[in-house]
Amino acid sequence: MPIHALSEYTHAAVSSILQQSHDHLELVFVGKDDIESLVGQLPADNRIVGFAREQPGIVGALNTGLAHCKGEYIARMDSDDIAHCDRLRMQLKLALNHNNDALVSARVEIFSDDAPVGNGNQHYQHWLNSLCTNHDIRQSCLVESPLPHPSLFAHKSYWQRIGGYRDRGWPEDYDLILRTWLANIAMVKSESVLLRWREHPERLTRTDSRYARKAFFEAKAWAATQTQTQFGLDTGRAIWIAGTGRNARYWHDALLDNNAKVAGFVELDSAKVKTQKRHLPVINYSTLASERGNAFVISAISNTKAKRALLIWFKQNDMVDGVDYVFGA
Repeated sequence: MPIHALSEYTHAAVSSILQQSHDHLELVFVGKDDIESLVGQLPADNRIVGFAREQPGIVGALNTGLAHCKGEYIARMDSDDIAHCDRLRMQLKLALNHNNDALVSARVEIFSDDAPVGNGNQHYQHWLNSLCTNHDIRQSCLVESPLPHPSLFAHKSYWQRIGGYRDRGWPEDYDLILRTWLANIAMVKSESVLLRWREHPERLTRTDSRYARKAFFEAKAWAATQTQTQFGLDTGRAIWIAGTGRNARYWHDALLDNNAKVAGFVELDSAKVKTQKRHLPVINYSTLASERGNAFVISAISNTKAKRALLIWFKQNDMVDGVDYVFGA
C-alpha cells in the first residue's frame, strides 16, 4: 500500500485489510522517509510494517513494496479504497485454481462520498465488471486497462517474472497489464465485487500527467508494435486507423513514434467526409474492403453503437480479431 500522507480515507482502507477473513497477512506500507511516524499513527497491529521508498515517485514506492513483501502471494491495495472482507481469501482460491500462474483481479464498485458517480465512471465500471475470463480480458487490453490496479493479486513468482513496475511516461499500472498480455500470462477476475474503488479529486489519476489520455495511447502503440503480438507492425505491415477523431490522432502519432507504417484513416461515407488527416488519405469502408490487402486495422472508435456496427463489418469481411484488426478505444 503506497501512501503519501494519512488522509480521511486511510483508516477505512487499513481496517478493511486487517479485518480480512484470511488474516495470515502482512500489510506493507511504503512512503517517504517519515514512514515510521506515519505507521505509528495507525492501529497497533504487528502485521503492519513500513518502508521508505528506495526510488522516487509511485513506481519507486511500488517496487520498494514488492522488494520487501515476504508473503508467498502479493496483493495491491490503495490507501483510499475499501476491500471486501473476503477479498484475499477469494482471490487466493482463484489463484490456486489457476495453478498460481495467473494475475488475479476482481470486480469493483466505483463510489464517491461527495457526489453521485458520473455516467463515465458507471460505464467504465460496467465494462470492467463484464470482463472476467482470460479470453475477454486479453481481447480488451488495447481498449483500456481491463484490470483495476488496486485489485491485483498474484503469486510472488508472477511479480518476479514480470519484473516489477516501470516508468515509461505513461500509467505504470497499464504498462504492467500490457506486459502481462505480451508475456501471455493468464489474467482472470473474480465474479464477485471485492473492492470498493473510491473516486475523488485527489486521486493520482486526476493529478499526474502520466495518466492523461494521450499517454494511454502511447502505451497502447508501444504494446501493439511489439513482436509478441504477431500483428506484424514491427516488420512494416501497413495500418489503417478506423475513425478520424481525437483517438485516431493519438493512435497515429504514437504509432509513428514506434516506427510503424500508417497508411491512412477510414471513415463512414458522408457529405462532409475528410479527404486527408495528418497528411494521409481518409477512405471509406468500401474502399478499405477492396484495397486493404494484408493491412492491419486498428479501431480508434469508442462509441458503443459504432463499435458494434464495425464488428459486424469485420465479420462480414472475414476479418479475425487479433489477426486482421484490433479494437483500440
